[in-house]
Amino acid sequence: MVICPLTEWDFDHYNRRMNPIPFLLSRIADHCAARGIRESTFGRYAVNDGKFVARLRAGGSLTLKTLERVEAALTAGTDRPGTNRPAS
Repeated sequence: MVICPLTEWDFDHYNRRMNPIPFLLSRIADHCAARGIRESTFGRYAVNDGKFVARLRAGGSLTLKTLERVEAALTAGTDRPGTNRPAS
């Protein structure tokens, strides 16, 4: 008897909410690939730490403030958050 079946979407959604780091790492990798920058460059621009992504991959953690800074960098649309470059 199955009491509460979880769909694949439910499982993925739950994992992202409970442990956002793997999802965040994939977003950072996609962001860097799309812009042709290294993950260390992204970390330096987003949180002023060139080893930030490597530390996360090695099992490190992050604070909510750092997560907010990374999210801001990912949604900024540029490789360098906080800069508004005119389109050329």
